[in-house]
Amino acid sequence: MRRWVFALCLVAGCTEPRSAACKEVCRREAECVDSTNSKMPFDEKECIAACAALESDVADNGAKVKRHIDCVNSHESCEAVLECK
Repeated sequence: MRRWVFALCLVAGCTEPRSAACKEVCRREAECVDSTNSKMPFDEKECIAACAALESDVADNGAKVKRHIDCVNSHESCEAVLECK
């Protein structure tokens, strides 16, 4: 995951503005990872950086990020949130 985020940072210059939607979805996912004692490795700051970079890539990834954010926001249970792709 870290290599992937690092590669995104190189491409995007890591100067992408951090959208409120990315901050919120990553906060929620981090909370769910913690509350379910998931073994899934998760870094909230890396999530926000990757989300913002992908979100700004409207042509290729913007719609995927929007679907993921919508999925997380539409579920109450953490188990369902962690199933969002």
